Amino acid sequence: MSLTYLYCVLPGEAQLNADGVAGMEEEGPVKLLRAGRLQAAVSDVGDDFAESNLNARITDLDWLSPRAVRHHEVVDELFARCKPLLPLTFGVIFRSQDSLRQRLAAQEAELLAKLDQLRGHQEWNLRLTRDQAAFSAELRRHSPELAQAEKAIQAKPPGTRFLLEKKLENLRTREAKRLAAAVRTDVHTTLSALAVDAQRDDLATSALPQDVRLELRSAYLVAEPASERLAEVARELASKYAGLGYQLELTGPWAPFTFAGTREVLG
Repeated sequence: MSLTYLYCVLPGEAQLNADGVAGMEEEGPVKLLRAGRLQAAVSDVGDDFAESNLNARITDLDWLSPRAVRHHEVVDELFARCKPLLPLTFGVIFRSQDSLRQRLAAQEAELLAKLDQLRGHQEWNLRLTRDQAAFSAELRRHSPELAQAEKAIQAKPPGTRFLLEKKLENLRTREAKRLAAAVRTDVHTTLSALAVDAQRDDLATSALPQDVRLELRSAYLVAEPASERLAEVARELASKYAGLGYQLELTGPWAPFTFAGTREVLG
């Protein structure tokens, strides 16, 4: 059984040459499917992508990982050739090309509006990490309250220090959280000011000690002319917080996966 795998949606007038772009499976190269004022980049896939099989396979990382990577590679390659496009998340399957055409026809107005919103824009992704040892070593210089408390405890007799040291440790924890929150807010707010839209992931807090901690993961939808300024500001922020052990990694431009919103329409 041959199924239709959907990578992204483009305007009908887009001049995209998909020749040479390999699809999800070797026997299914990427091709363009026209539907009214839209077109879709698709490829044929086999029974592995049937709903019952896909639901079972989705938890098999050995099977899933290379295919999820290939999905992103296809969209990135097409985005480099033609803009705008609406990327889909991994695993949007249709039983036939006709069923996909029907879905595109039903959602044509919404999809065209979204394409217009994204025209001339690209996505940039950020990872902000923190070296814990460097951060801890510099914390005192960025907290007058902590510096004062540490100085005061040194003047106390050794026998009275135990309770004060417990209070000092609690103060260090509070000040570390305060400073880290201030850095995250500054980085995200500053970069968001250069974007037309921004999203910030909710990161789970690990209970285990970490030498390097992921502090912020976010995405920015940026007009193409502002991309150079975004990269420049990111370098300035990296320099600003390097002494506290922060490293800032900005990557892009990418197809706007985070801002496409097509899963709700076509998923």
